Amino acid sequence: MTAKAPPLPGDWSQTSIAGTGVWSVGPVWYDRPAGRYALYVTPALCNAYGVLHGGALATFVDSQATAVRDYGDNDPADHTPTISLSVDYISPVPCGSWLIGDVTLLRTTRNMIFIQSVLTVAGEIVARSNAIYRNAIGKVVP
Repeated sequence: MTAKAPPLPGDWSQTSIAGTGVWSVGPVWYDRPAGRYALYVTPALCNAYGVLHGGALATFVDSQATAVRDYGDNDPADHTPTISLSVDYISPVPCGSWLIGDVTLLRTTRNMIFIQSVLTVAGEIVARSNAIYRNAIGKVVP
């Protein structure tokens, strides 16, 4: 793991995705004002071919709401369970690279949050995702 922020301009903060079983991923970095999140791809997350394992990428993608939502003091009651998650794997993510997700908050309702993300490595698109999360705090953002 790296304690250094991604080599991109921005207001980067660090978090982790824990308690996810085999795919505990982190540290994960996010730049909430820009709606971005990032992961440094370590050997522990890579498969026998030296690229990021699809399950690890899906776990990382499932954290995309962190890039656009402020959870305050991380109260478990504010957790946003995943309703639906789809990932399109476009090209391999090499070990030792920075994976960057650009997140778009499409819509929130009192009960749901709709988000999409485009993931890149060195400016090249490697994956995209769509997700729907439960809006546990009921805050609607226009």
